[in-house]
Amino acid sequence: MSSHVRTLLETDRVWCAYALADLFFPYAAHAEWHTRTGAVLLCYRGFTPPVLFAHGDPQGVGDLLEEIRPGTYQYALLGTHRAFVGRRLTPRRENKMWRMVLPPEALVAPPAGPMARLGPKNAPEIAALFAGQPDLPDAYDPSHLESGCFFGVWEGSQLAAMAGTHVVSSQARVAAIGNVYTRPDRRGMGLARRATGAVAAELLRLGIETIVLNVAMDNAPAMSAYRALGFMPFCGYYEGSGELAPPDPLKES
Repeated sequence: MSSHVRTLLETDRVWCAYALADLFFPYAAHAEWHTRTGAVLLCYRGFTPPVLFAHGDPQGVGDLLEEIRPGTYQYALLGTHRAFVGRRLTPRRENKMWRMVLPPEALVAPPAGPMARLGPKNAPEIAALFAGQPDLPDAYDPSHLESGCFFGVWEGSQLAAMAGTHVVSSQARVAAIGNVYTRPDRRGMGLARRATGAVAAELLRLGIETIVLNVAMDNAPAMSAYRALGFMPFCGYYEGSGELAPPDPLKES
């Protein structure tokens, strides 16, 4: 199964970056794969609720979506695949997103300034950075500090900004940057750009070939900061969560 799935995913490494990482430890234990000729659907159960992701032939993806049992899900779907969910899906939240990619030769050095690698020992400082804030990264977990790549901007003894990764896979040679956050009173100073640039530079040093990140289409400041580092928009998609109803029993095959 894994070699067939990987062959499908490798046809678009940028869109499928997370899914490629999910073929390998430690993510593979949570990955449930469904396939048709030319199509693959991933139900990733490492989160609550689980995450749906699709790639390939739209009709094939539509057929695979009919196999998913009803329930609450998160999802990352291209528009063509999102359309096949149709009236089965009732979103609780949904955002239009850009998947961005960094061509390896395109990284622009961020502004110089104090920077430090973050690890598990820095979990308390990260918790203090997030404390009481309403707009926190939605996929951060302290366990990511052990296997991921994180950098922070310090001002005295306080962490002012950070950036890290959602997934890193040396086997698939892919990484997704995320968990980017700046303390509200220090925004607009280029600190998140500095931290993100440090993460990207370290991933390239480690031999990661495909580096991606996600940003809301209406987040103009973040888009500008990422483009200044060399990231380019690759494709638009829908990211959200909602309730998936049972398939329509009267639907024609």
